[in-house]
Amino acid sequence: MMLTNLLRDRITVVWFVLVAATVASWILGVGHELGVRSAAISIIVIAFAKVHFVGQYFMELRDAPIALRAVFGGWNIVVGLLLIGLYLLA
Repeated sequence: MMLTNLLRDRITVVWFVLVAATVASWILGVGHELGVRSAAISIIVIAFAKVHFVGQYFMELRDAPIALRAVFGGWNIVVGLLLIGLYLLA
């Protein structure tokens, strides 16, 4: 009964998604079938997806004004793409 109540809470589900994303990043970093570049880019994308979820649910940006959410979302996309671009150029 308690577990079903816990899983109904959105924050708990997001926390489980964040844990799963962390495990996926670790698996990609340790042993994988992908090429090194594909794995690295996947890890960066997972990291910025995690940043998005932390911002939305744990920093409560989902209830913030639209301008603040847009700035955060734009920052998340720009910095993520910039890191991927820098990695590819290195």
